Amino acid sequence: MNGFEQVFAESRGNKIEREFLEQMDAYYAAPSSGFHDNGIARKFYQQKLAYLKWSPYPNDGAITFGASGTNQCDRQVVYKYGGVKVEKSPDIPFRGRQRRTGSAVIDFFQLDLLHMEKRLGSDIKFKMSVKENGEFNFEDAAQVRKVFEYDGVKFAITAKPDGIFDYEGGKLLFEYKTKASGLVAMNNKLNFKGAQDDHLRQVTAESLVFGIREGLIVYESTEKPSWFSDYENKNVPKTRKTWAEDKPLTDLRAFYFNITDEMQQALLADLAKQAKQVYSKEVPTMQVEMTGKCGFCQFINVCKSSLSDGEKQSLFEAEARYAQSQYAGKYAHNNLRNYLEGVN
Repeated sequence: MNGFEQVFAESRGNKIEREFLEQMDAYYAAPSSGFHDNGIARKFYQQKLAYLKWSPYPNDGAITFGASGTNQCDRQVVYKYGGVKVEKSPDIPFRGRQRRTGSAVIDFFQLDLLHMEKRLGSDIKFKMSVKENGEFNFEDAAQVRKVFEYDGVKFAITAKPDGIFDYEGGKLLFEYKTKASGLVAMNNKLNFKGAQDDHLRQVTAESLVFGIREGLIVYESTEKPSWFSDYENKNVPKTRKTWAEDKPLTDLRAFYFNITDEMQQALLADLAKQAKQVYSKEVPTMQVEMTGKCGFCQFINVCKSSLSDGEKQSLFEAEARYAQSQYAGKYAHNNLRNYLEGVN
């Protein structure tokens, strides 16, 4: 197959992924990428500053789901939108630093995206789109809230993607995620599963709000390869090597998505069910599957304290079955055991 035939046979999704990564590599390999243009940087920070304010949602009676929070447990949603006070407690310090790192990296990544045309020339493939008012089309400036009615239930979705790209005369949604698990762990997981389910639900929600079905979910590891090859370094275990022979492991991965009608309808059905439970103040029965989402829940103690005797019995019986099965000590079992800590 010659070069022309190879490009012709390439799928649209693979082409978009490849071209995005090629553009990123070209930019970061260029010496000029280490310097930001004052005019572009000033406009970027002025736009950030303009949106440092409180903007409440319209008081139209519809609960508003954030696109990034559409993968929450049914019980968490009822507590969150039902007026239950958020639990605030000290966290392990490194987690705070990890959150800070992720927030800082996306800011600089967006700023770099705005410089790419100036540094690489006007023939770049991916450019941050600009709104009619001249603002860069990302985050708060891009935020839109849209009201839906599904199965007789009214609710709203608000979305503010990390960017909306201009690409070949159309638009692409862009979401960016940092990974602190390390190069090897990140690549192994992404090779096995691809983009995370909760991130796909997020961009599905964004597709409903903006009417854009295509885009990229990009993952960047905050661990970088060794400055020089560690492949031959015997002091580095095989599972920790960041080079494979003469090439560093990739720290940036891009996944194309194209949201289908079925994905949109499934999400709308889930949100309508949750909204109905909120309006009726109905706390759903605790299910074993829900414990997979407890790690970031801010209502965990309220949830545990409101369990009925029947729910407790069901959960403890499920834990006993896990302990005697091939899944003992694995992900789902550990989630359930963690939830049951402190439950009598």
